[in-house]
Amino acid sequence: MGVIAAQTARGQAEGVRSGAVVRGAVMSYAAMSKEIEGANVLAYPSADGAGADALIVCKNWSRALGAPSGGKLDAAAGASVVQYCVDAADPANLLLRRYADVGDGVICPNPGVPAPCTASPEGEWTETGVVGFRLEKLAGAPNVFTREDRIGGVRVRYAVGRQAASADDPRPKSAPFDFSIVMQKQCGGALD
Repeated sequence: MGVIAAQTARGQAEGVRSGAVVRGAVMSYAAMSKEIEGANVLAYPSADGAGADALIVCKNWSRALGAPSGGKLDAAAGASVVQYCVDAADPANLLLRRYADVGDGVICPNPGVPAPCTASPEGEWTETGVVGFRLEKLAGAPNVFTREDRIGGVRVRYAVGRQAASADDPRPKSAPFDFSIVMQKQCGGALD
């Protein structure tokens, strides 16, 4: 009787833990999706069909515009550069990090070159943080982010939790995320 109770308690604790991870992943996905949808420029990856474990988008920016706005769609507002990247320092617990630089003097990089994905990123970032943990790449997907010019956006593919069984976890639980995000394209240029 004691063994059954212990197994039941472990199962309930794992269910609560898995539920919290999935809820956190859904909230992170929603925030990331909204931010990417609202972007005007996909700065990295830069080639159609290119995949990477980093993504750079810019808001309130157009590469088609020059002076006097300096590239900003709304000259009175600040621009922003946002990088999402996979921190693989611990292969058993990939982290999805978010860095942002927001302000009046921010310029969208051309070409976009991602900062190394670490807890203390190089460059000038006004915001840094972890938006996802316990990530795995989806089986068959070599990268988390893929540029898709046909939809004017990006495809994002990862799983939260464990996809494969192991001796320690014979019944793994995971929530797969495989979605495409269409970006806002106000100027219609090849790079906007």
